[in-house]
Amino acid sequence: MRKLPKIFRLPLAALVLLSATSLALSQSPAPSPPPSRLPVISDDTLDDFGDLQRNLVTLEARIAKVKRLIAASQDANGPESKRAAFRTLVAGLLDAFGDGGQVSTLGQTAVDLAKQRLDEAKRDTSFPPEQKEALIIRWRRLAMQTEALAATLDGTRKDLLEKLELLQSKADFVDQMEKLRQARAVLDAVGDLADQRQSVSDRVRDLLQGRPSNGSGM
Repeated sequence: MRKLPKIFRLPLAALVLLSATSLALSQSPAPSPPPSRLPVISDDTLDDFGDLQRNLVTLEARIAKVKRLIAASQDANGPESKRAAFRTLVAGLLDAFGDGGQVSTLGQTAVDLAKQRLDEAKRDTSFPPEQKEALIIRWRRLAMQTEALAATLDGTRKDLLEKLELLQSKADFVDQMEKLRQARAVLDAVGDLADQRQSVSDRVRDLLQGRPSNGSGM
């Protein structure tokens, strides 16, 4: 009969010891993870704590702002009230810039006043001739400038009147612009909230690790 190599001929006691050792190793508990790092308290972090509190208050306020803006955007009565206010505003301006409205009469009133002062200067006898002539020249120049400006105002008045009438007929467009404005306000508020969250997160990290923030806010 062929003999086995010597490497396989182990004593029985050695085989029993090897088996017991393997069983003990397989039943031993896994090593526990290292303990987490404990917060460090230092003089610098104590000074930073007050600033961190202010940042936490700001974070809470920005959350409230986002909620308020979203609630306003979801308010079914909000857009209608804004549309009504807009229509009232445009209607008032249409009356003011229309023919015979306040704007059309204001320019002529200013012209009439300047010409009246010119006539008074011409009739005034309380000044020497040289001073009187200087006053008349100035009033005449002022009356001409006022008349030219009033004519320009009247031309622009008619142009704006046409645009206001067109704007009044585009109520749906105005409604969409208001909704876009509200959505943009929500977007900006959410962005501010995200920035503040990052700032607070960094400050808390530095505080727990005992590192001063150096007033950077990040």
